[in-house]
Amino acid sequence: MENPVLMLGGLCLDRYCLLSQFPVKGQDTLIQDTFERIGGCPINAAFTLKKFGLDPVLYSAVGAESIEKVRAFFHRNALAMDGLFVIEDQKTGFCMILLDDQKERTFMTYRGCEGVFDPARIPALNYRACCLTGLYLIYGADSENAVAYLHQFCRGGRDLFFDPGPLCDQIDPELLEKTMRLCTHLKVNEEERQLLEHVLGQPLTTYFQYRLQAIVVTCGSRGAQLIQPEQTQSFAALPIKLADSNGAGDAFFAGYAASVLQGKTLKECMRLASACGALTAMTLGPHAEGGLKEILQLADDGAISC
Repeated sequence: MENPVLMLGGLCLDRYCLLSQFPVKGQDTLIQDTFERIGGCPINAAFTLKKFGLDPVLYSAVGAESIEKVRAFFHRNALAMDGLFVIEDQKTGFCMILLDDQKERTFMTYRGCEGVFDPARIPALNYRACCLTGLYLIYGADSENAVAYLHQFCRGGRDLFFDPGPLCDQIDPELLEKTMRLCTHLKVNEEERQLLEHVLGQPLTTYFQYRLQAIVVTCGSRGAQLIQPEQTQSFAALPIKLADSNGAGDAFFAGYAASVLQGKTLKECMRLASACGALTAMTLGPHAEGGLKEILQLADDGAISC
């Protein structure tokens, strides 16, 4: 591999239920369709990294009951399987995704064996960087060991891209503090920013005194902000027809990380990241069709006919 990027976040199964509307509490509603995808934030991000010519290496434990479908998925999508390993007596975690006709999503997450951490199982490669998602930091001692590993990983000056995710308020504050001091690029949405600042007890901009170079705040249909020590810039959202926002944040995160690793200006990184997120939001499911050509076209046009 020429451009390996370590992906830490754990593999899980996305189980979709499509509804016309959510039921009133205690009542019933009909499921219009249901399907399953191999997912999890690092998988979603890996699809975008590959489009930019990088080599994502997903490290994750997988339960024996789902390993065959996972292997088939990785083979079909030409994803490296070197970092996968099987836990025989445990299950792979999953996320129930309820999606209604208004594209409103509700998630219910079951934690499985994907949080098991054994650094000896990480493929020995000359990694360019690591992409970390916050779900990986709510597995107790395993997460503590993972952050200790990242402390050594970052000593060589490697970038750590950190996406804390919606469960960031369930991360142990001490572990979150250690991670924040290691990360070079932080991506959050507006709600996650508030949660993080509440847990940490201080503004996120405080961490510019450590390794942090930029904070990216996604704001849904209002676009995104890029916060740097010397300035804050706003970027408009691309006008699209929304199909499913699941995975769009992961695609944005990966598009930003890939662009940084390829030496682009942060303004250009934001432009390409927005196109990556928009392309995924136009797709039902967390993985967008199309490659770098479509991303660049969407970024250049600023809109796409749907």
